[in-house]
Amino acid sequence: MKLYTFERSYELFEEAKKYVPGGIYGPRSPHFLTFGSYPAFISRGEGARIWDVDGNEYIDYMCSFGTNLLGLRHPKVEEAVRQQQNKGDCFTLPSDLWVPLAKRLVGTIHDMGWCVFAKNGSDVTSYAITVARTATGKKGILVARGSYHGSHFWCQTYGQGVPEEWKSHIHYFEYNDVRDLERVVEACRGDIAGIILTPHRHDVLRDQELPTEAFVQRVNSLATTEGVLVIIDDIRCGFRLDIKGSAHHYGYRADLNCFGKAMANGYPIAVAMGREEYRSAAEQVFFTGTHFFSGVPFAAALSTLDEIESSGAIQRIKELGSLLVQGLRQAAEAQGIQITVSGPPAMPFMTCANDQGFEKNRFFCGEAARRGIFFHPHHNWFVCAALTEADIEKTVDVAEECFKLTRQHFET
Repeated sequence: MKLYTFERSYELFEEAKKYVPGGIYGPRSPHFLTFGSYPAFISRGEGARIWDVDGNEYIDYMCSFGTNLLGLRHPKVEEAVRQQQNKGDCFTLPSDLWVPLAKRLVGTIHDMGWCVFAKNGSDVTSYAITVARTATGKKGILVARGSYHGSHFWCQTYGQGVPEEWKSHIHYFEYNDVRDLERVVEACRGDIAGIILTPHRHDVLRDQELPTEAFVQRVNSLATTEGVLVIIDDIRCGFRLDIKGSAHHYGYRADLNCFGKAMANGYPIAVAMGREEYRSAAEQVFFTGTHFFSGVPFAAALSTLDEIESSGAIQRIKELGSLLVQGLRQAAEAQGIQITVSGPPAMPFMTCANDQGFEKNRFFCGEAARRGIFFHPHHNWFVCAALTEADIEKTVDVAEECFKLTRQHFET
């Protein structure tokens, strides 16, 4: 097959550098992928496919970093969006979808009594730790080392210009390590407001890790033994594992929950939710943003939630993901490549054995991209309900070719 080339993408990338620091910043930069083997700009999308500015077509396993659950430009979601756009989007006051969505979420997510709306995951994780501090009168926040909770100063891992004082009350422990968690609890006893966790470990540049029963139980017990609020950052996993929330899926007793990404199938909205007993604390926290109240994402979210439930999308992406995982393992074995595929099938990630620097993964994923399969070498992948069994079969066929090329490349 003819391999993809990216002349227009990289022309635009060089031009972008004239006007934007770095051209494209953050994890969307082609430097975060396999530089030269991926496009820099996407032109359009439909269902489970995207097309870059050079006209190359891909089966997309990043799903817009997780926002695309039902399929890009899903007809029912887009119709709801058009109806709201015809009425207007951003008003002086909230649209009349404010109450319907709040009511729907409170009635859907396990044990939650209220919610507030924003735009980004960073907005609501920051809000959640502020509510925890208000409710407890304490400052400390426990964070698993390496976990990503957004780009705000208190949790920012990379970059310059962030004073250390912003992180002076953030205390780190190893995810899934009960002994290390207890070490930090002992060291900070008396000043812990909350613990914030992703439902399972999905840090970049490592295998995913599901929580052990012992870890979940110890996290839950912190609420009763230490008065610590359990905050679940469900931005990435939310609505992919359980309609009631990933905390419910894994057994966490969440006090606060944060959602975003897939809840509106790509339209910009995020939500923080809490137990009824923390409503008073929530009312004391100042929280606002000009676009937090825009109506179009509310329409998209209501339609997306309807479709997730009525279509069985969560079970569908689990089944499709399981086919993908099985196919990748068989294709790798056929070419003598040892891999690990970790995480739930709805959002898997693959690594190669003996690949500490991720050179094999970058090579494999880059070769797949040049043949129309969009994996990511460093970040967990996502499955959307618009995929078909034929898409999975094509993906596995391309993967086997790329495993062969990987073996040949690293044997020499």
